[in-house]
Amino acid sequence: MKIVADQDIFIVEQAFGGFGELTLRPGRRISRQDLRGADALLVRSVTPVGPSLLRGTGVGFVGAATSGVDHVDTAWLEENGIALAHCRGANARAVAEYCLGAMAALKIAGRIDVASQRVGIIGAGAIGGKLARMLLRLGHELVVCDPPLAEAGRAAPEYAWQSMAAALDCDIVSLHAPLSFRGPHRTAGLLDAAAIARLRPGAVLINASRGGIVDEAALLARLVDGPALHCVLDVWANEPYISAPLAQRASLATPHVAGYSEQAKWGATEMLARQFAAHFGPPASTLANADGAGTIVEVQPEWEDDALIPWRIIDRCLGLAELGSRCRQWATGGKRDARTFDALRRPPLARQEFPATTVAGSEYLSGARKQWLMKAGFRDFATLPAE
Repeated sequence: MKIVADQDIFIVEQAFGGFGELTLRPGRRISRQDLRGADALLVRSVTPVGPSLLRGTGVGFVGAATSGVDHVDTAWLEENGIALAHCRGANARAVAEYCLGAMAALKIAGRIDVASQRVGIIGAGAIGGKLARMLLRLGHELVVCDPPLAEAGRAAPEYAWQSMAAALDCDIVSLHAPLSFRGPHRTAGLLDAAAIARLRPGAVLINASRGGIVDEAALLARLVDGPALHCVLDVWANEPYISAPLAQRASLATPHVAGYSEQAKWGATEMLARQFAAHFGPPASTLANADGAGTIVEVQPEWEDDALIPWRIIDRCLGLAELGSRCRQWATGGKRDARTFDALRRPPLARQEFPATTVAGSEYLSGARKQWLMKAGFRDFATLPAE
C-alpha cells in the first residue's frame, strides 16, 4: 500500500509507517503527480482536496487530521466512492482552552471587565459544546445558539437553545460554527455587517472556527469607525494571506493555532489511525498512547491577593499576548508567504493542555480559587520548593 501524507501531521511516521509505504510531502505542495499509484492521502487543513487533486489518481481513502472538512470536496468524494475520515472533536479541549486564554489576556490587559460573565456561543457542536460546559462550571451565564442542532431536536441538558440575536447581545461572543456554503444553514458570511452592528459597545468577539464565517470588511469597518469592540481572531478568510489591517486592529491576532496542543494533535492522529485501520485492516505496528510532555506553571507570591490569579495562571499556559504580537508583526511586516506563516504556527504545537499542567505554588491559592482551576481542568497542584 502507498500512502501520501502531509509531513507535518503529528507523529505521522509512527502512526502510519506500519501500514505500508509512506511518502511525506509539504502539505501545501502535495500534487497529483505525488499521488500516482497512491491508495491513501492524509492531509491537514492547508491542502484543498477535490477533483483537481485526486481525479485519475486511484486514491480511495482521504484522511483529514482536522476537525472541520471545509477544505475537502466531500460531495465529489462521495460521488466517486472515496472514503473520508476526519477528526471531529479531537481538538475540542484545546480550542475551548484557547478561548479561556483569550479572555484571560484581555482581562489582564484591562480591556474587559473582570466581571464580564455573559457569554454567547454560536455553534455548539464538539467544540462549542465543550466550551459551554466549561464556562458553566466556571460560573458564567450562557446564551447558546445552534439552529441545526435545535431543528434536529438535539437537546442539551445544560442549556436551552436561544436565538442568534440573543447570543450577539452578550459581553463575550464566541464563534464555533462549521464553514458551509450551501443549504438552509449556510454559515459563510454568517456574521455580516448587520450582525456585527448588533454587538454591544465594548463587547468581545472571538473567532476560533473558520475565517469565512465573518465578513472581514464589515468587521474592519466596525473596528475603525464603529463603537468599541474587542476582537480575537485565530482564523482568517484568506489564510495564509491574512488581512494586515484587521490583524493590526484586532485585540489579539493569532495564526490559526487555537486547536494546537500536543494532546489535541496526538488525539487527532490516533483517531485518524483507528479509522484508517478500520478501512484497510490493522497495521504492522500499533500506536502507543502518550499523555504529552507536561509542563509547570508557577504561581507568583505577589498574586496572592489578586482577584485575577486564576486568569493569570491560564494566561501563563497559553501565552497569547506574546504570540499575538509576533503574528501582528508578521502580518504587517515585509515577507508574508505561506512558508513563514507555517513557521509561525509550529511553536504552539508544544502547548500543553490544562490537565497536563502542574500548578506550582498552590500555597498561594485559596480553596475557592483552587476549586475554580479544577473546574477549568487543572488536576495537579504542588507547593514551591523551599529556598
